[in-house]
Amino acid sequence: MRMGGKLRGARPAKTGLGAALSLALILACAAGSATAAPQRPSPVDRLCRATGVTAPSPAALAIAAAAVREHETFGGHIIGRDGILVRFGAVEADVARDETAGRGVPWRQVMRYWQSLGPLAEGPLQLRRVPRAIDDASVGGSGDLVPLADALARLRGPAMAEAEREALMQAALRAAAVDIPWSAAFVSHVLLSAGVPRTRFAAAIAHLDYVAEAARRSAEEAEGRPTTSFYRACDPRRTAMRPGDLLCLHRHDAGSLATGGGYGDLMPALARGERPVWNLHCDIVVSRDNRRGTATIIGGNVLQSVARRDLRIDRRGALGAARPGPSCTGEARTGPLCRPEAAPWFVLLQAVDPSDP
Repeated sequence: MRMGGKLRGARPAKTGLGAALSLALILACAAGSATAAPQRPSPVDRLCRATGVTAPSPAALAIAAAAVREHETFGGHIIGRDGILVRFGAVEADVARDETAGRGVPWRQVMRYWQSLGPLAEGPLQLRRVPRAIDDASVGGSGDLVPLADALARLRGPAMAEAEREALMQAALRAAAVDIPWSAAFVSHVLLSAGVPRTRFAAAIAHLDYVAEAARRSAEEAEGRPTTSFYRACDPRRTAMRPGDLLCLHRHDAGSLATGGGYGDLMPALARGERPVWNLHCDIVVSRDNRRGTATIIGGNVLQSVARRDLRIDRRGALGAARPGPSCTGEARTGPLCRPEAAPWFVLLQAVDPSDP
């Protein structure tokens, strides 16, 4: 099961240490301990809560609508509440096309997401090569990576029939869609296609880039400084989710982290430009149903597809607690099909327009 780890870390930002330290103190107070006396909400927490109860902006609604369109165009999975697989849809390497439903070739849809970040022949896509795997079925190891741009350039050079050349080039692109996680490219494509400018959103091949950008916004707001980033970083267990927000998890064992793996543990370091976590995944919130107690999210590279899934929310609209009980049978980790609320969701990126609180 793969939900898309990314290739590079966030670009270090030129932000003041004072802002990061202020955020560290504020988040430490906001987090509190289970036995401590109740703490007053921090300024950032108050901003998150105040914005969470307002109607989403037109820009945020455009993001949610774009994500829904991409899911339908891809023909992806549908995962119900409690991780029940309702529909197993198309996957990243498929060539099936459902023209009557307005759906394209799935692997080509993945390439569309990458093209939002730049030309395929110049971008970060790579192919994984396992030495001797063609001749020996018993070989193992992770192999090495060959730049897709180099492979495409060589395929354009040799004299061969055009049909053979196109088949080989398509095979290379399909392999790249499988070999390189694309969940951040999906989110970036949706945001850019919805009209969010790059000056307000760090479109990138790594979720870490825009998570860190949101952490810096929260640090700036903690000091009362002006900021223009489209997202602020909020605690997903305390903040109501709205369409257009991003819900993000990390895939690191808590014991391997220098600090804990929660919101208050990670945000100060991310605001400073550090990388306490880097293997991340973010989904786009597309709707919230308070009556059913669910929020619907859509993400790319979830079970090798664009997947729509439901999560439990609490009465405030924040991420709900996981239902009690064991994890998946024979599987110690939680995931999209097993107690999904128990996954390490550590930050909600809250969509903020200039008119919002």
